[in-house]
Amino acid sequence: MRQPIERKSLQDQAADWLRSAVVRGDFAPGEVLTEQALTERIGTGRGTVRSALFALEAQELVTRTPYSSWRVAVLDAQTIREIYTLRSAYEELAARLLATGRESLGTAAVEAAFADLDAAEGGDSDTRVAADLGFHASFVRQTGHRLLIRRHGQLADKMEWLYRWSESHWPCRNPLVAEHRPLFDALMTGTPEAAERAVRDHIDYSIAQDLAGFHSLAQDGLTHPEDT
Repeated sequence: MRQPIERKSLQDQAADWLRSAVVRGDFAPGEVLTEQALTERIGTGRGTVRSALFALEAQELVTRTPYSSWRVAVLDAQTIREIYTLRSAYEELAARLLATGRESLGTAAVEAAFADLDAAEGGDSDTRVAADLGFHASFVRQTGHRLLIRRHGQLADKMEWLYRWSESHWPCRNPLVAEHRPLFDALMTGTPEAAERAVRDHIDYSIAQDLAGFHSLAQDGLTHPEDT
């Protein structure tokens, strides 16, 4: 049976366009956004653009200076650390829940998502980012914990924003399968404590890598002036 056509308002379409542009790095962290320029690029009225900007402000992807300007959110060391540590808290809980109830919850989605990592290994940035985020989302969804799934999903845009920033500077820096193998094995056969620890170790490593990369860019003068 065909699915119903998804109907979106013009405001929603503009918000989706702007969200994608920010997350994909079409606008750099800290870049000034003007309503007039966005009106010309998106092809909608200024009020629609303003509504889209307010929607992204609620997601903390853009910031607003009252009576002044809009900017893409700044990606600095504190932001990198906060995104990752919040993600770690959600995913550590998911790993513990899955490892505790593995027999009743199943692992099929996690196994399929891990296989997707191998298929994406030599792919482009879009493919790699989608597979990486998909694997992490898979074990959260496998828990069936609705509030956890929803909260983790609300962080997805910011995680993709961070991932794409990293991939833009260091494409294919990490082999996807090898990087995720310890976490996958812990989810499949480990104790709840081991699964939780595997998430923490995995994300701590990611924090260290991205912070080291950020500081390296800052030393070379390649970050936005407000980032440091």
